[in-house]
Amino acid sequence: MVSFACFMNTTHNFEFPWPSVNVVLEGSSILDVPRLEIKTIAEATSFIQAYGFDVNNSDDLVLVWRFFNDSIQFIEKTLADPDYPKVPEHLRSEKAVSDIRRLFIMASEKERSVDQTYACAILRVMHVMIHLSYDPRLKFFQAMQTQVLNRLDNFIYIDPNNGATYLGKQEDGQGIKLLFFKKKERKDPNREIIKLLHKADSIVEEIYDRVGLRLVTETKLDAIRAVRMLLEKNIISLPNIRPGRSRNRLLDLKRFQFELDRIVTHLKKTPESAPYIVRMIKRLEKRIGQGRMGRSFLNPHSSEYYRAIQFTCRELVKVRNPQHRLYTQLSTQLANMSGGDQLLNELFPSVPQAYEYGFFPYEIQIMDMKAYADSIFGKSNHEEYRRKQLNTARDRVFAKKT
Repeated sequence: MVSFACFMNTTHNFEFPWPSVNVVLEGSSILDVPRLEIKTIAEATSFIQAYGFDVNNSDDLVLVWRFFNDSIQFIEKTLADPDYPKVPEHLRSEKAVSDIRRLFIMASEKERSVDQTYACAILRVMHVMIHLSYDPRLKFFQAMQTQVLNRLDNFIYIDPNNGATYLGKQEDGQGIKLLFFKKKERKDPNREIIKLLHKADSIVEEIYDRVGLRLVTETKLDAIRAVRMLLEKNIISLPNIRPGRSRNRLLDLKRFQFELDRIVTHLKKTPESAPYIVRMIKRLEKRIGQGRMGRSFLNPHSSEYYRAIQFTCRELVKVRNPQHRLYTQLSTQLANMSGGDQLLNELFPSVPQAYEYGFFPYEIQIMDMKAYADSIFGKSNHEEYRRKQLNTARDRVFAKKT
């Protein structure tokens, strides 16, 4: 039988840092932990080393202080919280703090104070910045952006007579007029930081919209025709659509299918004149809109009035491997040298692959004219959405609701 007598010699065996334990057992975020559990410089050193940096390494320390300085700038300029407008002087510079480990000890104070609040805020922002900076997908970013956007460019046409933009060739009878077309390139890094700070379960691996496309059509019918064209022309890869990331808040798909079947059945039985077909399409357009849907489960800051088709694709990106290029250059130079082959084999025990491959997500958004206008001027306007995100990020960084 196991004896528990040894456990009774100290209360430590019965005390647990529950917020930290909950990160492990319940999947909560480190950003929502109200304080750390670090009491000494030695503990802080070990904690930072487990994170991935060695404070005794000068190169690592330079990086840590760089993120520290960037976090101060972000807190004061981008967050600009009215309740916490400026980091105290004794915490806002490398010279004043002196030892970065002191920040971790301050963040572990049991009683909430100004110093404890700011120490936690600085570390929260640093954490997000570090993860964004070292996202391994970024090495594929330029190649991915070029691959995705260039593929779509092959199907975008400008009418020389009126300057109108079309997805697909108009003369083929398949062209879809685009009232607005935007290639979404990587957002301001500050926006990415806010994105990760405002949402409880956001992580850098789930940033899907660094690259994206927005298509605005005249009608809801054209919006779903655009989806069909993206599939038919293999502008997007069907197997690489990211499961669970598709949102259709623009049209009632079942109603649309029902109305479309009625039109097709009617036309097969009784071919009608063009004006009558136009009236049928207008009637369809009025009937297929989504009703009031409430808040988005995936993004609670989205307006309940926001209407769009939105989905995430994954692009298999192919980039040249610099190691293979170096191998090729050295093999040429060492080919005629004595012992060259042996040296090459020592440097490269195996031949590097010519290319590296990796999947990278990007987002496509399709709206009709009415939904787009509402996102700019109406109840679902984007500025209101950003304001809500910023307010939530402020509350989280400064632990206002704990």
